[in-house]
Amino acid sequence: MEIKEDYFRIHKKENVYVLSDRIPFKWKELLLWSLTTFLGLMAFYMFNRLKLIIAIFIFGFTIIPYIFFRFASWIFYTEIQINIESGEMIKVKKIVNKTQNINLITNKFDSSKFEYSEIKRSGNIKFLMNYKTHKNNELLILRNKADKELIKKYIAEKIILINKI
Repeated sequence: MEIKEDYFRIHKKENVYVLSDRIPFKWKELLLWSLTTFLGLMAFYMFNRLKLIIAIFIFGFTIIPYIFFRFASWIFYTEIQINIESGEMIKVKKIVNKTQNINLITNKFDSSKFEYSEIKRSGNIKFLMNYKTHKNNELLILRNKADKELIKKYIAEKIILINKI
């Protein structure tokens, strides 16, 4: 089973479940958003040449950071890998599909050790996904309660160790 959301993805590769926060880079979405923004600004400032230049300037300053943000969120991402055979859980930081950093979180995975703390960011309530060992391992930031419940349910029901000791 594979779960695809905009801000996370859960899938299984052989004996490893992978929870990834890679945001897909969709050219069609980017072009549609930029085109509608540009056309909206053009329609609003169409009758004055100076205002038209200002509209193009505003468009450039909004679309360029948006493109960089979406591209960066596609390039830099984190994967949480849970091996159901060995019971290991690792956090892998990647840049363009190349591993940059690997942190072993636990050798004995236990789904009851996940905690979801509520945080407030950008005026919205989000959830920080933690795994408790001898220290607090911050894994992912989840957008809303529905995402939290989806991941919590998936981990509890689907990720079961083969050789549970």
